[in-house]
Amino acid sequence: MTSEVVLMNRKTVAMASDSAVTISGPGFLKTYQSEDKLFPLVEGAPVGVMIYNNAEIMSTPWETVISLYRDQMAGRTLDTVEAYGTDFMEFLSGNPDLFPADHQDTEFYKTIAVVLTLVAEDFDEQVAHFKRENEARLNEHLSAIFEFVVRELHNSYLQYPDGTPRGDLPCFPKGMDQQVRRRYNGEIDQLVDSLLTALKAEHSILATSEDTKNKLRDICVFAATRDAFFENYTGIVVAGFGSRGQFPSMRSFLTSSVVLGILKRKQDRGNDMSADAGPVVQTFAQDRMIRTFLTGMDPYLMRFMYGETLDLSMRVSADIIRRIPNLSDADRQAMFDDYSRNNLGFAIREFFGSIDSYQEAVHTRPIYRAVGVLPKKELGETAASLINLNSFQQKVMHAVETVGGPVDVAVITRNGGLEMLKQKPNA
Repeated sequence: MTSEVVLMNRKTVAMASDSAVTISGPGFLKTYQSEDKLFPLVEGAPVGVMIYNNAEIMSTPWETVISLYRDQMAGRTLDTVEAYGTDFMEFLSGNPDLFPADHQDTEFYKTIAVVLTLVAEDFDEQVAHFKRENEARLNEHLSAIFEFVVRELHNSYLQYPDGTPRGDLPCFPKGMDQQVRRRYNGEIDQLVDSLLTALKAEHSILATSEDTKNKLRDICVFAATRDAFFENYTGIVVAGFGSRGQFPSMRSFLTSSVVLGILKRKQDRGNDMSADAGPVVQTFAQDRMIRTFLTGMDPYLMRFMYGETLDLSMRVSADIIRRIPNLSDADRQAMFDDYSRNNLGFAIREFFGSIDSYQEAVHTRPIYRAVGVLPKKELGETAASLINLNSFQQKVMHAVETVGGPVDVAVITRNGGLEMLKQKPNA
């Protein structure tokens, strides 16, 4: 993993990234602290690019891909940061020399294998949980557990967490799912059969319905086309100034692999500074300590407090209503339902709204006010300090430091261009 941040005010962009990279596999986990993740996007242009989550695209290092793009862009500039981001995505998408068709086939196979591995791992977790609760009845529920796991992932590809439909990414033409199904039908069947064979070798009584097999085939197609990035993906952050830009901008993208000549991608976030806009603080990947610094409270602690406050309030309300004399059970339940939906719900929202307002006034707003006026050098130092906060937390709290190493910083101004800085090791 990694930790990255973009700070922007009206005259400067500061981009900062740690240099840790974690390599894992069966039986090993190793972290190195010398990976470059922040680069100039175009030689001589005030635009930088950061990567996070995956150091390679289709087995090619991102550093190599960015260097090739930089060579292609020699002597050219684009009007806006959005144009730079879009052009870089198109460079990756329409480049058969970089990603030949047979290489795309291989990477599709590997991507689907990763997704089906997630199915197997989730199934193992569910089986282990059921075994702890009721080992004697595991065999009679084994097939139902597998069907549940497949159905849940299938549903995740069909809809977003809020229940709205999840469709194909807009980067793909209409009917892309059918093209993928036709092109890779044999590979999909082979991978699904391999998964089921491996699971049956461990659980001989596992039975799989045709409906579940079809859902697994759907999952293989959805992994390539749907607006979901459950597979290994890379985040791309582009920030700086376009040739016609008065103020800086930032665009971030999620990218996966090239499928049938098209890069699976989506724009994730975007910010444009203007004459009357406030400063921008955008964090990427691991950002727990940065959010704690910005709000004055650990976000995990806030969620815990909300849950505990809600639970305590519900129990106290239920106890008070239970003590009211001369009420039937139905009247007590009706009173509890009405109170919890209205008075109690309003009180809890007001309580946490007050906390949010306090955090905004006392912690967040003063920091944003400072970011909005910091000169170039100080903005870069602030960005590096935020990354070091995450690094320090992992140093004292985690066995594996997935954030750490020297912090790379790029400070970008329209007149001065992009200046790359790197902290000394152990700074």
